[in-house]
Amino acid sequence: MAASVTQSFTQAILNQLAQLGIRMEGKLLANIQQHEGEERLPLMLQDKLWLEVERHGSKGIGMHIGLAMQPQNFDTLGFLLLSSPSLSVAVDSLISYSPLIGEGGQFAKSRDKLGWGVRYEPKFTAAVDVRIEAIMAGIATGARWVAGKNITPVAVCFKHDQQAPTALYNEVFGEAEVSFNQSQNAIIYSDNDWHFKQREVNPAIQAQMLELASQQLNQLTAHSFLEKVEALLLNQPWLTRSQIAASLAVSERTLLRRLQETETNYLTMAQGIRKQHALSQIQRPDVTQESLARYLGYNDASAFAKAFKRWTGLGFRAYREQVNKAEL
Repeated sequence: MAASVTQSFTQAILNQLAQLGIRMEGKLLANIQQHEGEERLPLMLQDKLWLEVERHGSKGIGMHIGLAMQPQNFDTLGFLLLSSPSLSVAVDSLISYSPLIGEGGQFAKSRDKLGWGVRYEPKFTAAVDVRIEAIMAGIATGARWVAGKNITPVAVCFKHDQQAPTALYNEVFGEAEVSFNQSQNAIIYSDNDWHFKQREVNPAIQAQMLELASQQLNQLTAHSFLEKVEALLLNQPWLTRSQIAASLAVSERTLLRRLQETETNYLTMAQGIRKQHALSQIQRPDVTQESLARYLGYNDASAFAKAFKRWTGLGFRAYREQVNKAEL
């Protein structure tokens, strides 16, 4: 299946260009209009659209487009992000479901001394710099929707040279340290903003949006059922069995049956992935037994403590001390 993007995202770009007084080439618009009524547009056509943006737009046009994006421009994913209780959860959803917007690249998250970051690696080769700036500005805008307040990143990194006046980067990213010619495209937020929860989110609404997003993603990809379950647990290890079943639009009974058909035991797989998460995060000084238990979906720290001892033969604190000694 050819790579594609959602129509509403493409239309949002066209609307913003019209507001900026930038006219697109007539033949290109006609080709886009030929797909009117379809849910998605071939990525090849959007590549051509971005080349026109790069040719006609001023320096920094990508950031103007990113700033103008609204949740509805991202269809189901936009509303899924709005139903997230924190930026950290929203980013997990972005990583899992970004192909619903467009299949032009891949998101990932990272952790360093400055805080938590969102990385983006493009697969496209047309108008790369302007598109990356639109994506980073879009993340900054989306982070404010999720947080419900005017949060700004602490740092932004671009692989390319500086494209626009410094004042425009300051307008988009606030007081963030913006650097160019870096090894990655990334936007980094402080731990406080990453985990900030301004409001309680209705779990039923979030589960409903997850289910809808998963149904749509299933239509786009040809991954096996097992791979879909693994992807959900890897990106959102706190999900319960019922939530995973809902995300895949099947009953819990069907979930277990289909995994058994691949000679996979659900409980063993889920525990294995949670163990993987626990062992990869235990060395971080900011991680506690309680915070890790919440992240992995345990009802209380004692239930997680029992599972951790079953995995490693040691308690949480003893295992951490052993690892720290081994590194000395």
